[in-house]
Amino acid sequence: MNPEEFTSTYYIDRRGTHSRKWDGQHLKFSRTDLLPLWVADMDFMPPRCIQEAICNYVKANPLGYTMTNPNYIEAVISWYKRRHNCTIISDWLTSAPNVITGIMWCIAAFTKTNDAIAVLTPVYGAFDASASDAKRPIIAVPMNRNEDNRYSVDYSAFEAAIVKHGVKLFIHCNPHNPVGHVWNEDEMDQLFSICKRHGVLIISDEIHQDLVTGPLPFTSALTVSNGAYANNIIAMSSLSKSFNMASLHHAEVIIPNEELRRQYNACKSLVYHTDSDVIAEAAITAAYTHAEAEMWLMDLLAVVKENYEYMCSHLLQALPELRISPMDGTYLVWIDFGAYVKAEDMHDVFENQCGIAPGFGEWFGGESYATFVRLNLATSLVNIKIATNRIIQYVHQSHK
Repeated sequence: MNPEEFTSTYYIDRRGTHSRKWDGQHLKFSRTDLLPLWVADMDFMPPRCIQEAICNYVKANPLGYTMTNPNYIEAVISWYKRRHNCTIISDWLTSAPNVITGIMWCIAAFTKTNDAIAVLTPVYGAFDASASDAKRPIIAVPMNRNEDNRYSVDYSAFEAAIVKHGVKLFIHCNPHNPVGHVWNEDEMDQLFSICKRHGVLIISDEIHQDLVTGPLPFTSALTVSNGAYANNIIAMSSLSKSFNMASLHHAEVIIPNEELRRQYNACKSLVYHTDSDVIAEAAITAAYTHAEAEMWLMDLLAVVKENYEYMCSHLLQALPELRISPMDGTYLVWIDFGAYVKAEDMHDVFENQCGIAPGFGEWFGGESYATFVRLNLATSLVNIKIATNRIIQYVHQSHK
């Protein structure tokens, strides 16, 4: 399908469906009539083969206590190998209800109160909250923004922060939320070698691994330097982003190190007393084995890329001093409005003047990013045009 056909087939008006993004605006904003581009889920129905797999399972099976289905395990292993050239074995696989919960369990299992946890900022705010809620200090190491608006790491500063604060855990994000960076193998090799040198455990959040629209393919942390760091890595992902099923609470947690896996599962058993989520397993198995689902994913990426190119080209033509980071991965675009809007005016401009609910920059690393927004492009081109035009009209009117 081309983007127009895909949108016509799968786009859904989510107002009135208890959507957090559409119907939960009161949780974060002063108004409830905004065009929501904040929560990172899509306004598209999942592939029909997944819908059918869920319905068929419920019709054919009781929903009692159930062990993990081996077909699900095989589907995950096959997907990682075929899509990402990453070989995993079944023993490495465990789970969490979602990636953030998995990170929280890792923090509980592998650190103690006051142990420091490092992140590269700007970054998804839930990483910070997961650490602070557990009384672990978060060590934010700012990335450098280059002239082309791409982000890079000052490896000396990263290592100095680890040494200074005695960091025990590093939360890596690839593709990176919110800046859209897809990390190459050399970049990860430098980061991971520093971690290895100082005994720092690595959690790699790879939830956006299938959502790559730029030139560089996704590389799992597990495969860097032919798997040289795999024994010190816990990788996590979920089809909740790839196929828009965040309400099916299931994430893969991949732990090659047997002792780390034992510790993780022991911690998990203290707080989570349930068997497999059979609905999620049925959905994942369909997503990872049906050609229709893979074609849906490719068509979705074409929609996201079209939306990104439309927004970028029109915004930059009208507002050439904007700084937009290249979105090589995710469906989230990171934009700095500092040339046109003061930090203290950002909320008023977007909420009251433009009628848009964005992810505000300070949510991703504090006031240093107060002139930034993260906008979700996984919606219709019509919505992207509305948002783009509102922004341009406001800035032009305010600068007359």
